[in-house]
Amino acid sequence: MMLQMPWPRPSATCTSTAYPIYIRLRLWKFAGKGGLFMIAFVKGILHNLRGDLAVIDVNGLGYEINIHPRALNGLPQCGQPVMLHTHLAVSENEFKLYGFLDQAELDLFRLLLSISGIGAKAALNVLGHMEPARFYQAIASQDEKALLAISGVGKKSAQRLLFELKDKVPAELALTPTPSESPLPFSEVMEALEALGYNRSEVFPELMELKNQGLLGREVAHNVKLVLKKKAQQLKK
Repeated sequence: MMLQMPWPRPSATCTSTAYPIYIRLRLWKFAGKGGLFMIAFVKGILHNLRGDLAVIDVNGLGYEINIHPRALNGLPQCGQPVMLHTHLAVSENEFKLYGFLDQAELDLFRLLLSISGIGAKAALNVLGHMEPARFYQAIASQDEKALLAISGVGKKSAQRLLFELKDKVPAELALTPTPSESPLPFSEVMEALEALGYNRSEVFPELMELKNQGLLGREVAHNVKLVLKKKAQQLKK
């Protein structure tokens, strides 16, 4: 006997037999059913990276997860095991998964979502430019200048963050020291390349190849030169 489900079966598309079937799930409203399921984490094999998306293969099912640029530094090479803490964001007709390297990033993401006017895209942008410990320190010290250094955060947004979060940041988090070594500046490199007229999809493969080879440094200008050189080599082939 076929069980009748309260939502349509998800459709599956596959552009090549060399890749697993990717299924994009869409959330459908249905009467008489309460609650939504949550996905706390996704653990599997990193299949590929496409711009700001990481595709993780979990037993043949590809989960498409939105990540921030800084997270790229913490991801393994494609084909290696990976686990991301996730947040399920629901819109009118679909849901998206947002992935984070650790629980601290996920907690900050959800804290930012609690602020009126801050959506998932803006919250992810903050995490892409600043580690949780540094962000909490900025809030605790009311450091508006530090928040203004985040791309896309204007004066009004910075002031709203400082005002609404000043009593929500636990003291122990505000005092957490930041790591002595900053992560590789992926977001800054991407922004510099975009300013030169490149789309993310055009230069992302070269950037990831350089990362996997361990050739990236801490200087944005140096990394941009490496990406452009790698891009030129690819075009000559």
